[in-house]
Amino acid sequence: MGEISETVVKDYRVRIRMYRQGLGDCFLLSFPNKQGAEKHVMIDCGVVLGTDKPADRMKEVAESLHTATGKKIDVLVITHEHWDHLSGFTPNQAQKELGDITFGELWLAWTEDEKNDLANALRAEREMKKAAAAATKKKLAELGPKAEKRLNRLAALMEFNGEGDGNADGGEGKGGTAGALQFLKAKVRNRKILKPGQVPITIPGVDGVRIYVMGPPEDKSKLHKTNPGKGHGYGFSEGISLSAAFAAALGVGDPERAQPFAQSFRKGMSELKADSSYKKPENAWRNIDEDWLGVGERLALQLDSDTNNTSLVLAFEFIDTEEVLLFVGDAQAGNWMSWDDYKWNVKDKNDDKQEVTAADLLARTIFYKVGHHGSHNATLREKGLERMTHRNLVAMMPVDEIVAHEKKGWMHMPLPELCERLNEKCVAFIRSDKDKVEGTNPETIEKPTSLYFDHFIK
Repeated sequence: MGEISETVVKDYRVRIRMYRQGLGDCFLLSFPNKQGAEKHVMIDCGVVLGTDKPADRMKEVAESLHTATGKKIDVLVITHEHWDHLSGFTPNQAQKELGDITFGELWLAWTEDEKNDLANALRAEREMKKAAAAATKKKLAELGPKAEKRLNRLAALMEFNGEGDGNADGGEGKGGTAGALQFLKAKVRNRKILKPGQVPITIPGVDGVRIYVMGPPEDKSKLHKTNPGKGHGYGFSEGISLSAAFAAALGVGDPERAQPFAQSFRKGMSELKADSSYKKPENAWRNIDEDWLGVGERLALQLDSDTNNTSLVLAFEFIDTEEVLLFVGDAQAGNWMSWDDYKWNVKDKNDDKQEVTAADLLARTIFYKVGHHGSHNATLREKGLERMTHRNLVAMMPVDEIVAHEKKGWMHMPLPELCERLNEKCVAFIRSDKDKVEGTNPETIEKPTSLYFDHFIK
């Protein structure tokens, strides 16, 4: 397995396979080398909670990976800790089948470095927000039918961390995304922690390809900038701002003072006297004990967006042609905006020194993995897609519009304005939920199977 003929070696430089398991990411990059073998890079493997028969789908993906790679993958990249990028590695999906594959290296963003102070602070903040969201969910459930809509919206957002109610998906009570990542860290001992701007890295056994690490940024303010803002994205945009004090209002860490106020204004419940203003029946109409819980979904949405912004962003460059393959995970605005902070000093194909910038890499991009399933809060305009000016640009978008719209209520996934622009700019624009390829020259793409699309770069 993994051996290919000399004619195939000459026929293409990389095969990019996008799996069609549903609303989630799983990509396999196969690079032929001079010895007549393929070297494989796998990027993510998951599907969103609520997908029909997720275990069957992910096991089918795993079996396909067995066939394509001979159960040996040289590099596994996990872009970020979300269910739709990691669920395949959970016990109730395809952990056993994917566990049969030997992974040579595991690549993770610096945000997974347990020795990094900022990474640890971000993890602590994420856990606090998860706890606050879970507490909100519990309180809304206690309110019964009158809070059902708010509860459902909040629960849907929490599913990105594998914290749903569907045990068949391996969600709540099965370790979630953290459990999947822990499984991989235990399985793959050879790990690389990657930082933006570092010296470009290579794939073991692959000549003529180097990888630039572009994100996530090591700047907390940029990690928390999740929406493009007016004029920076395509179409729909909205702002979200929510203080971490919301968690305190739920009593996370201090249940005695569970109030939505600054610390100096809170009082312990034991301090409130029976005859206080708070306890008087005639003042009950002024209480906000329940009403403010309605913003709980904003907390979960912020948690979701902040995690997306920790996505590992990689640009694969063919040194001889300078062409680039761009994989952005689910990176959002702050991640994209940080790329201009970095410059790389490398040697070109003639061994001459050159300085490379993000603008250079984007201008030379011939393949773009569309971020965050084509949603409104990814794929910047002037700082992103409009910089991708190569005449041979191809884009692949892993998405399932029916699941996004009808099951989840995410009506801006994918964003119509973004799809329209991709269709105009790309020789081929491929969505995982459609057999028809769009773009200016869609015939360049192989006919899909029910399980995947293949794109050969020759």
